[in-house]
Parts: sequence; structure tokens; C-alpha cells
Amino acid sequence: MGKKTSTIGRYFRASTAGQRRAAYIVAILSIALLLAAIAFVVVSDLGLIRPVATNAAQQQYLRARDAETQGIAAAQTAGAEIDTFPAVITARLSIVQAQLAMGQNAAATRLVDSIVRANPDNVRALIVQGNVLEVAGDNGRALDAYRSAFEYAPAGEPELQREALRGIGNCLVQLGDSVQAFAMLSQAAFIPPESTTLHLAAAKVAFDLENWQDAAHHYYSVLIFDSDNEVALEQIEVLERDHSIASQAAQEQLAQRMRQSIPDQP
Repeated sequence: MGKKTSTIGRYFRASTAGQRRAAYIVAILSIALLLAAIAFVVVSDLGLIRPVATNAAQQQYLRARDAETQGIAAAQTAGAEIDTFPAVITARLSIVQAQLAMGQNAAATRLVDSIVRANPDNVRALIVQGNVLEVAGDNGRALDAYRSAFEYAPAGEPELQREALRGIGNCLVQLGDSVQAFAMLSQAAFIPPESTTLHLAAAKVAFDLENWQDAAHHYYSVLIFDSDNEVALEQIEVLERDHSIASQAAQEQLAQRMRQSIPDQP
């Protein structure tokens, strides 16, 4: 019995020289295109090709990449460790934020995790890590990152303390611990300069907990800075109608706090 002939073999025997030549050309072009695609991915990952920015996030990404290159050069000149060099850390955190804005969550997670591994007590890195994990819905790990950030946050850095407490509070809400979440959001809201956004967040949690006085206190606090805030005005109307005693106590509480914030006159 003779050998079976493959379909390709039969095709090549039956084809003309021109057809075979065309088939070879197509195969060679396909291989060339495949190799070109692989090469493009490699050189892009290595930063050898600079893409054209089409939006603000991409512009931020390119600026951060340039800053990272400059930071690495400065670290090498100084003989310092690259991964812990301040300029490099700052640039890489900007890259993470740009990746997050572009929807590249997996890349942002990998990069920020590597930054934190090299700099476990860097407050800004921990906060950005918490942001990335919060966006990813990993509230357990995000909570750990924010708590570490708050632990390391210097007393003279209220913005860092506020952001860490905000993150802790938001994660606790998602994890179902509204009582502790309110405590964290309330503490964050009252850090000077006070945040109307955080007052609203704390008030909402207090309202959900039926803690009417604290809810009113935060809504009244919002009106000090934003007298036309529709959410605060609507909720105050409800509280004053349905929980007038708690609302009055909140007003007295707020008045006392305002008096205490005024420095004594000489």
C-alpha cells in the first residue's frame, strides 16, 4: 500500500509554479508581520518607542516616564539605590496614577506593589496602593494599606492623615463596619482645612445608622463652607422636621465647636 498524501502535499503537486511562489510569499509575509508585532511589544515595554499622547492621562504617563528616567539617572550619579530614591518613587507613583486613570488596573497594581515592597513605610506609596486596591474592589488589602499609611503619617502632614482616614472609612463601609467607618470619616472631615466631601460622607453613614445628631452636625458643617449645598439642605430639612431635638443639639454642638476654634483675644 502506498503512502497517504497530505492535503498540502497534493495541493503543491497540483499547483503551478506561480501559485507555489505566491503561497511562499504569503507565508513569509505572515511570519514577518508576526515578528514585527513581537518586536513592537518588546521595545514598547522597554520604553524604546514613545507613543503619542491623545488625552490627559497619557500625557501624565509620558511625563512620569520622563521623570522616572531622570530620577534613575540622578540615583546612579549619586550612587544611591534606585528603587528607594525619592525622585524615582515620586515618578513611579505618578505612573501608577496615570495607569489607573487609563484603566490599566493590573499594571498599576503590579507597579505599586513593587514600590511598597521596596519602601514599606512610605506613606504616599501606601495611600496610592490603597487607592489602586480600592478601585479593584480588594477592600481588605486596601484597608491594610490605608491603616499602615495612617500609622506612618507624620503629625505635620494633615493631607496624608486625611486621605488615609478617608480610605479606612470607605473600606470599612464596604466591609460592613459602619460604626467604625463613621468614626474614621468623621475624624477625617474635621482635620483642617475641613472637607465638605468628607462631611457629607460621614453624615450619610451617620444617617444610615440613625445617629441623627451626628448626621445633622456634619450636614450643618457642610453649610458653613457651602451654604447652597443641595444634599445638605435636603437632609437638614428632613432632620429638622423628623428629629428636631437631635437637630437642635447638633446646632448647639456646632456653635460650641466654632467658639472653641476662635483664638482668645489678648
